Order: sequence, then C-alpha cells, then structure tokens
Amino acid sequence: MLEKLGRLDALKALIVLAAFLAPITIAAGVSEEPVLESSRALAVSLGAGWLASAFVGYGFYGGKRCLEAATLLTLVALVVFVACARPWVGEETEENVIFWYEASFTYLGSIDNEPIENVALRFPCPTIENKSPYVPIPNWALYYLDENSQLHLQMTDQVVIGWMGGRTDALSILAFGLEENTRHGVKISYVLNKLYPHEVFLITTFLLIAPEKYSKITLSEQEDNQKTAAYYHYPLEQKIDMSFLVQLSKKTDDNFERLEEFNRIAENAEYGWWWLYPS
Repeated sequence: MLEKLGRLDALKALIVLAAFLAPITIAAGVSEEPVLESSRALAVSLGAGWLASAFVGYGFYGGKRCLEAATLLTLVALVVFVACARPWVGEETEENVIFWYEASFTYLGSIDNEPIENVALRFPCPTIENKSPYVPIPNWALYYLDENSQLHLQMTDQVVIGWMGGRTDALSILAFGLEENTRHGVKISYVLNKLYPHEVFLITTFLLIAPEKYSKITLSEQEDNQKTAAYYHYPLEQKIDMSFLVQLSKKTDDNFERLEEFNRIAENAEYGWWWLYPS
C-alpha cells in the first residue's frame, strides 16, 4: 500500500513538472527572442510555467502546497539557467547601427525632349570591405522637377498620386537586382520602361549594420578612395541631359548624419559609366 502511494505521489510530481516545463518549451519555439539569451523572454516563460504548475498542482495538493511546489520549481529552474546557460551574462550586445541610403537619376531633357524607354540604371551600393551587406529591397518613387526646381511626387511603388509633364500612365519596373561584380564594384540595378523629361527616379532604404562593422561602410568602390561610378543606358544613341545623386547617412540619436554624398550633372551625356563627384 505504501509503495502504491509512493508511486502515486511520484506521478503527481511528474505531472506538475510537465505542466511547468510545457510553457517554457513552447516559448522557446515561438519567442522572437532566444529564451536563454533574453532576461525578458526568460521571465515571461518562467512566469507562465509557475502559473501552469500551480494550476495543475491545485488539484493534487490544495492551495498552499501547490503554490509552494510551483515556486520551488521556478527557483530551481532559475538557478539552473543562470548557472549553466548564463543568459544575459557578460558583455552587453550592442544594437545594430541604422543607416539611410538614397539614390536618384534625373532625366533633365534632350534636344527633342522625347521620353526615353528601357532605361537601365546602376546606382552605387553601400559596401563593407568591397562586399555588400544585406540591403533590403528599396522603396522607389517617381517625381517631376518643375521650372522652379521643386519636386512633385507622381507615384510610388504602392500608389499613384497624379501625372505632370508628358506622362499619362504608370512607370513600370522591368528589372531589378543587385550586381556584385561590375567593373566599378557592387551596384543596385533597375530597368525602367519609360522616363519623361524632368522626371526623377528615387530609391531609398534602411540598412542595419553590426556595430563592429559600421565604421567600414562606404559608397566608394574601395574604402577611403572616394571614387564611385553610376551607369545609364538608353538603347538609342541619343544624348541627354541628366544627373545622378547618391547619399549615405547614419542615425545618431534622433537625427541622420550624412556620411557620404556623390553627384554628377551632365549635358549631352552618352550612355555608359559616369564618375560621380564627392560633395
């Protein structure tokens, strides 16, 4: 009889232990933060385990004993985690550094001021030691530049605002990609179906860079050489007036500090690579 009671008590204890571990196991699978590396995630999962074990233990031991059992399990688990896994112990992990990237191409016009079609563009891409970091797909926007040098938004990649100049239909992106091995380094590439005179094609995106690498990010083809190039191509051999502008900024407190800016304005420009000037 005593042996049977002992087995029953052991079974009850195992059920309470399982109830305690279940929320922690689930949290480890669904939490956005690693349970053993985040004090917040660990506290939430231990709290859920305490509630679950207290609820199940209530039917076995009553109010006071179930609270004591749940609390003991929580304390033991906390000691084990701190002693063995050592969550959040050691150097603090610095947050990623936020950068803002933007680049634009402006078709200022030509002798006949006709639209240009199948326009291929390559913008300088931020790099770290000549390799591109993870670059989220940029947002793009199409503007119209009026005679007073004021920009008017016509459309974005999500919505049409309205047309100015000669445009009557939406801009289409025929191709997009990241080219790692051009003759002038890594480039962000687009092919546009059509641009009208005085239209500006602008791309923007955020980049998250690890703190140990952010000081090496650059728009230059190689670190510290202050040289970069952009590319324009239009299938016909028609010269145009155009401009490029590329900027990279770093978030400091609540503002963005401009680190690099390159630009180029050219009249009667032929298609091909164009060196951009640092500002």
